[in-house]
Amino acid sequence: MQDAFVLHIRPYRESSQLLEVFTRQDGRISLLVKGSRSKRSNLKGLLQPFTLLNLDWGGKGQLKYIRSVEPQTHALPLPGDKLYLGLYLNELLYRLLEHLTPYTRLFDSYQQTLLALAKSQRYEPILRCFELDLLTALGYAIDFEFDADSYQPIQMNTYYRLELEQGFVAGEPHDKDVFCGEHIVALAKRDFTTPAQAQAAKRFCRMLINHCLGNQPLVSRQLFIKQRKKG
Repeated sequence: MQDAFVLHIRPYRESSQLLEVFTRQDGRISLLVKGSRSKRSNLKGLLQPFTLLNLDWGGKGQLKYIRSVEPQTHALPLPGDKLYLGLYLNELLYRLLEHLTPYTRLFDSYQQTLLALAKSQRYEPILRCFELDLLTALGYAIDFEFDADSYQPIQMNTYYRLELEQGFVAGEPHDKDVFCGEHIVALAKRDFTTPAQAQAAKRFCRMLINHCLGNQPLVSRQLFIKQRKKG
């Protein structure tokens, strides 16, 4: 048995489903749930996103199947905008995590992020912290303390250009993808207090995440924008 969260569900054949789950020990796994779409199945109400589950699976083939499911918590309440933000987190994990690769620290970060979203109305700092944790887990631990070219400490009043595969290098105020040293230092501390700091952090995370996604748009982001327009 293993802790897990459902990331994505899709129909499979006539009465079954394919699940993408994020597990504590094994990372992202694809699992078959036999007969879960049938009227007699008792799994429909259990296999929900944002619910901490205890899963057991097996099978000799490449596609494993679920043997048992036990909910450890009720589904976290994520009404309104929070639902779309939760779907955004799930889509990032579903699309960016390698299959069967452990991300234990990221699992804990994801769980804490869901709890924080459910309790707070200040979404942006919560999302930025998770995005930074995700980027670190994916190998994009950008150095916020030193210039990647000169290896000199980042200066508060100097401008730096972000090279995605390298890090921050000295730049000019009007360069593309440029950041103020003051905001880079704030990023290192995960300080998003001022609007400028928050905007710089959002831009930084957006640049790297879009790079990881291959600039393929996120469905959850498009749904969130449509919902905001309706409101």
